[in-house]
This record gives sequence, C-alpha cells and structure tokens, in this order.
Amino acid sequence: MTLARLALALAVVVVVAGCTSPEATRVRGQGRGADVGNVRGPVAMHEGSDPYWRTPRAPNVAAPPLDPARQADRLSR
Repeated sequence: MTLARLALALAVVVVVAGCTSPEATRVRGQGRGADVGNVRGPVAMHEGSDPYWRTPRAPNVAAPPLDPARQADRLSR
C-alpha cells in the first residue's frame, strides 16, 4: 500500500511540475518576463516621421498627398 501512495505522490509532483510555465522564469531588462501583467505605456514609433523624406523623385511624377495621413495622426491622439 505504501508503494502505491509513493507512486501517486510522485505522479502528483510530476504533473504539478509539468504545469509550470517556462515563461515564468524568463526576464527582459529589469522587469518580469513574458507574463500577462508585464505591461508598460504605448511605444511611440516613427513619431512625427515624414515617410518620403530624402526620397529621390522621378521627374514628372507627383508625390502622394500626405494630408490624409497627417489628419489621421492628429485624430488618433
């Protein structure tokens, strides 16, 4: 009977150990790893960028209008 209890206890330990996430030990920078509670503020990428800056222009071809993109940027803030 004790062998059966030992086997059951070992099985429970293996199942519980198998349920831990490998992401729980992974860290990024100074904070916690890839867990749900690891949130920061939004990242501002390409803030105020002009997508066609220093792009060579083909002769007799007009650049696309950028006003709609700038308006969408203003409205999204």
